[in-house]
Amino acid sequence: MRLSDSRAVARFRAELDAWLDENEPASDRAADVPRSPGHIPEWARDWQRTLFDAGWLVPRWPPELGGRDASAIEQMIYLEELSRRRVPRTVNPQGLDVCAPTLADHGSGRQVDEWLPATLRGDMSWCVAVGDVPDPGATAGDRDGETGAVGLTIDEVDGALVLRGSVPAPAGSRDADRCLCAAVADSSRLDGTAVVAVDLTLDGVTRPDDEAGSLSFDAVPVTGDAIVGESDAGWPVLQSVRARMRSVRWIGSLLATQRALASLADLGRSRGLADDGVFRDTLAGLRVEADAVRALAYRALAKQATGRPNPELAMLPLATSRIEEQVYLTGVEVLGPDGLDLDVEGPMGWPSGSWASEWATATGASAGSGGLGAERDRVAGRVLGVRLG
Repeated sequence: MRLSDSRAVARFRAELDAWLDENEPASDRAADVPRSPGHIPEWARDWQRTLFDAGWLVPRWPPELGGRDASAIEQMIYLEELSRRRVPRTVNPQGLDVCAPTLADHGSGRQVDEWLPATLRGDMSWCVAVGDVPDPGATAGDRDGETGAVGLTIDEVDGALVLRGSVPAPAGSRDADRCLCAAVADSSRLDGTAVVAVDLTLDGVTRPDDEAGSLSFDAVPVTGDAIVGESDAGWPVLQSVRARMRSVRWIGSLLATQRALASLADLGRSRGLADDGVFRDTLAGLRVEADAVRALAYRALAKQATGRPNPELAMLPLATSRIEEQVYLTGVEVLGPDGLDLDVEGPMGWPSGSWASEWATATGASAGSGGLGAERDRVAGRVLGVRLG
């Protein structure tokens, strides 16, 4: 097992450090906070363009897509370094990390020629709503039990396709330009499931008033260039989107855990717990578990680069969400009664919230993906080679 950088990785790390030392985004960015994950302030748009032009937006991608053909491990090093410096790649992560690669892999025509470059350069923002479409291969009973009512449908009216229905407000939907949606299609032109990129400025779209609201569509036109992928390939595209969202979640959880552990140590010192045996033992245990998850991630990425089977990848959503929730909950417990005060600064500082709100967000994200039980089923299914649940 290699415990140090290869020469190529060391060169990559040194080049990244030198570039970031000279090109970090505006220090006054905290004065212009995004209204939501769908809002890209001017400084954030300029920063994303700077990263794109220098090949540091998505290092693993080719230069024409804002990268430099880096390896998966180098991409992870890049993400960790930005996280350590608390420098955002983008304020619209669902656009950059889910929608852009979906367009690159499955898009065609205008999607690739116009929307993909605009997304990469920060000129177009996105939200994602793909949670309520059931597996077309499942029985009706399975579909009802797993997903409940379908949120969005596409019907054919007088020869035109229209989108109807509503979904719980996706992150950023109050401000995003487009929404990547999944819908059940009832049309001879689409086969069962469709993934569409909906313009949220169209008539018939009702944006949520707040995060607890709904994003609604009332006979919103669905043009041909809005359908992502072939007309009969909606389900594979949807599965690809969901897989990307799981990857984004576990990587985000891993990076957040590393930052939160450093903040937890500072919090303990500020509360006079530096010499408290229970706190020290708890902190050490969390650090060991977080480092083990990080090692698992690097092992999975290394095996992925060589084309070898990497069952470790199936473990990462479960492992990272679990350790992230534990770290936040420990911070709440260390604060005691202050842990319930949402105005007390949390582990991340700007633009995040308190320890309690971070714990609630992490727990909600886990529940939104089916919870730890669903992740355990995915791991078991990968081990057994079957589909569970």
